[in-house]
Amino acid sequence: MKTIKYLAKPILLAALLASPVTQSGTPANPFVPEQVFAGRSEGKGTLTLLGKARAFTVESLGTTVASGQLKLEQSVRFEGKPARSRTWLITQTTPGHYTATLTDAAGPVVGRSEGNRLSLRYPLTRWGLVMHQTLDLSSDGQTLDNHGSIRLMGIPIGELDETIRLNP
Repeated sequence: MKTIKYLAKPILLAALLASPVTQSGTPANPFVPEQVFAGRSEGKGTLTLLGKARAFTVESLGTTVASGQLKLEQSVRFEGKPARSRTWLITQTTPGHYTATLTDAAGPVVGRSEGNRLSLRYPLTRWGLVMHQTLDLSSDGQTLDNHGSIRLMGIPIGELDETIRLNP
């Protein structure tokens, strides 16, 4: 029993050091979309739908418009296809809660940030599909891990995996 007691302190200390926090207990890099997506970013990833994987790249430019909203203009290129443009317009409704429009969505985007994570949910434009995305900001504030699940009537039929470099 003494061994467990003495091991617990170093393990707890290692866990605390692994995720940087401020003295108030909040993450050192909270996810604030207006700040995270300000400027240029580049993403590379894979979209898998019904077992078929397609590589893609995304070039983004985020700006704040007069209304205070974040406008994120993107050029998306799937391997072997021409680039296409899409635009996000993101509004903070209350602290940590967001709504958005996206040219690829069939309806409103709902988002929530908690710590260094932003979660998004929105209907896609085809066949009643719904996208659930989770973006995790790295501890150095320079990259995002973007993971998504595409569902049809609640059943997962696809996934998104992307690494986004901020201000490359």
